[in-house]
Amino acid sequence: MFSNIRADIKRYNEKNEFTPRIFFNLLFTQGLWAITVYRFGSWCSRLKLPIVSLFLKLIYFFLFKIVEITTGISISSNAQIGQGLYIGHFGGIFINEGAKIGENCTIAQGVTIGTLGLGKMGAPIIGDCVFIGSGAKVLGNIIIGNNVKIGANAVVIRNVPDNATAVGVPAKIVK
Repeated sequence: MFSNIRADIKRYNEKNEFTPRIFFNLLFTQGLWAITVYRFGSWCSRLKLPIVSLFLKLIYFFLFKIVEITTGISISSNAQIGQGLYIGHFGGIFINEGAKIGENCTIAQGVTIGTLGLGKMGAPIIGDCVFIGSGAKVLGNIIIGNNVKIGANAVVIRNVPDNATAVGVPAKIVK
């Protein structure tokens, strides 16, 4: 859990310097709050001590609700997210419990990563180093490759290969 949190913090601190200003910024960065609570919840769900696990899950639930209400960011503890997740802006971010996200991904505000709905099951699998622009929706049982850029307000409902850029509604590959 702590190595993942360290990697997440590193994405927020590009210069890799630990000055008082950096600590102040980290303390007031809502995306980092949500990621840290997600990491804690994910760790709690893997814990094999029944009574301790129950107590910690209760703490997680309250922290999750506080972060969800104050930041508008909801990340299920059952989602699988690699190290170095970066959420740069406040609000409107929802990550489904079945989603799998690789390492060093960036998610802008207003992004939904989840099921397609209409009774169709399955959530996206997102590769490493993916940028998801503001307002984008990544929906359904699809695979997003590595080094992909998804444009603002795109609705991605089909697979996207490695090193591609997807934009539009529904999203089309432009590069």
